[in-house]
Amino acid sequence: MAFRDVVNQDHAILLFRSAVRAGKVGHAYLLVGPSGVGRRTLALAFAQFLNCERPDGDACGECDPCRRIVSGNHPDVRILDVAHDKFFEAPEKDYRGKEIPIDQIRALRADAAYPPYQGRRKVYIIADAERMNPSSSNSLLKILEEPPARITFILVAESAVALLPTIVSRCQLVRCTYLRADQIERALVERWQTDEARARVLSSLADGRLGRALEWADSEERLAARDRLLDLLPALEEGDLLVRLDAAEALVKQTQGKEGDLLPELLDLAVLWYRDLLVWKQLQEPALLVNRDRQSQIARLAGEYGEAMPGARIEAVEAAKESLRRNVNARLALEKLFLSFGAAPAATP
Repeated sequence: MAFRDVVNQDHAILLFRSAVRAGKVGHAYLLVGPSGVGRRTLALAFAQFLNCERPDGDACGECDPCRRIVSGNHPDVRILDVAHDKFFEAPEKDYRGKEIPIDQIRALRADAAYPPYQGRRKVYIIADAERMNPSSSNSLLKILEEPPARITFILVAESAVALLPTIVSRCQLVRCTYLRADQIERALVERWQTDEARARVLSSLADGRLGRALEWADSEERLAARDRLLDLLPALEEGDLLVRLDAAEALVKQTQGKEGDLLPELLDLAVLWYRDLLVWKQLQEPALLVNRDRQSQIARLAGEYGEAMPGARIEAVEAAKESLRRNVNARLALEKLFLSFGAAPAATP
């Protein structure tokens, strides 16, 4: 895991490289930005760069420290990521993973009392730092106020707002930004050898977050759900009342699997589907389609539907998404959505 593995967070990488070059590595950094844009990858790349035996603007990726950091076996690079069951010490039996408890920060402070075991610098990465409760936050603050030598703390959070202002003030703030769809698409094709048509869909669905695109690329369940949805939407235009009600019930059940609740993401896909219909009606340009693998179907349906239909469907789907954000029952939200469809308006001769 090196800087070259981080996609388009150039400002943050420049900051880290400059700090190392000037010999002014800070004792604490706060990486803020939306989940899925590469914050954890960036934090680990910085830890690797700090301990690489042959750094040259980036970690070499081949020396023993680099390999051990990537494999998670370096004694001087510790990660606390409660969402992925990575702890500084084993949690208590009744721990449910909602907060970062004080015992984890106490374990960090106890370990930080010792100098690096093998590397040049100890690095502690705390993912989802906003999960710290008041006790753990105050405990961390104590060591940030008087940090030991040769130690760097990297806190990862979506925003600085949820953290104690005194913690934020003792960290160097590093902002991680959303990625453009074309940057995500290129990364999927070039780095992960994703099919170009699929990469196009995933990059549009990702909403600026490469991590979200990779989750979809690696999930057959998600990809199968996408195919079912795109088969369902045209069928609903011809279906009667019972067909639409049954479809709402079935879709809610299908989206509750081992991957979690896929319904919000499927509604995002529905918006992209109707967006493609609108694009084809107006421009008939294949390169502008998100769902390029369904070009022939999009072209046929766009010719059958009226001019106002795609825009009306997009508004209805957006309303359903807003209902879900307000914790409206998912089945009721889908029933209202599907019942609003009605028969597809005929295209103007």
